[in-house]
Amino acid sequence: MSRQSDYMRYRRTFGIIALALLLIVVSASLVFAADREQHSTEPLQLRPSIKVDGEQILFDDLFTNAGDLAEKFVANAPYPGRQLSLNPVAIAQIAARNGRVWHNSTGAKRILVKRSGRRLGQQELSELILMELAQRGYEQNYELLVSTGSAGIYVPTTGISMWTIEDLNFDPGSGRFVASILPFPGAPLAILRGRAWPTIKVPTLKQSIHAGELISASDLAWSDVRAARLGQKPILKFEDIVGKIATRTLQPNRVLQSRDVQVPHAVTKGEMITISYEMPGLRLTARGKVLANAGTGDVVRAVNLSSSRTIDVSITGPGQAVAITTSNLGG
Repeated sequence: MSRQSDYMRYRRTFGIIALALLLIVVSASLVFAADREQHSTEPLQLRPSIKVDGEQILFDDLFTNAGDLAEKFVANAPYPGRQLSLNPVAIAQIAARNGRVWHNSTGAKRILVKRSGRRLGQQELSELILMELAQRGYEQNYELLVSTGSAGIYVPTTGISMWTIEDLNFDPGSGRFVASILPFPGAPLAILRGRAWPTIKVPTLKQSIHAGELISASDLAWSDVRAARLGQKPILKFEDIVGKIATRTLQPNRVLQSRDVQVPHAVTKGEMITISYEMPGLRLTARGKVLANAGTGDVVRAVNLSSSRTIDVSITGPGQAVAITTSNLGG
């Protein structure tokens, strides 16, 4: 009897628990159904500002309480960086066909939808055209200017965006070009016009150098300069600058001319020097005074202090010179 009594007690307990669980499930279902019923009959609320990222406009983009219609397609989105207007009457009809109501309480004449987009910059477009020129066999370096057409080329902000050149017409003589750019698949072609100038790499200063200052390799960097702007006697090699001094204050990023630098002074004006007179089998020296600044290898006027004569000498090093004319040993 005890065992049968326990069995009956367990059955009653289990039945009570099962009934309680059933009541919970039924109550939740009723609440959910009521919520769905209330949500489905609630008028749609239009967002005050509408902006999309993708290629489609969905109900969730337009309304704050789209609910089950959130992923419902409404219209194709505009191109990146652009906007379009939706007809409020058409939107209300689409909502009604899907069991929802939207009241145009503000009397809006249109629903404006903007699409996000990233504008391609001059640098990106220039690099694209330069790569295309290189692929077409133009090995010359160019400085490029896109003059028209680059103001409104946008690409999507989502996904991988690959912009390409569909066509390029280039006149090497004038440097003028016309390029057709496809910003992304399905977009209209953008037409760019501009000009390309041939450039040459030349050494330029990184910072200003004052007159008389020595120029070292660390002061220099390579720069691309238009060939037409090189000047009459441009310096094209590092070795023609390094170790020399500036003849005037030189600005950075400018083409250096031969007149801008000189060999450092081995002697300065008024300096006492030793003048050598050299003849076959004979070498004499005399004290002299140099009359101008000069570097090694320069020819300059000097006074032989022994004879008080002014002669031409070639500077051979600091404080040293060789007389150009040796016919008169007295100078």
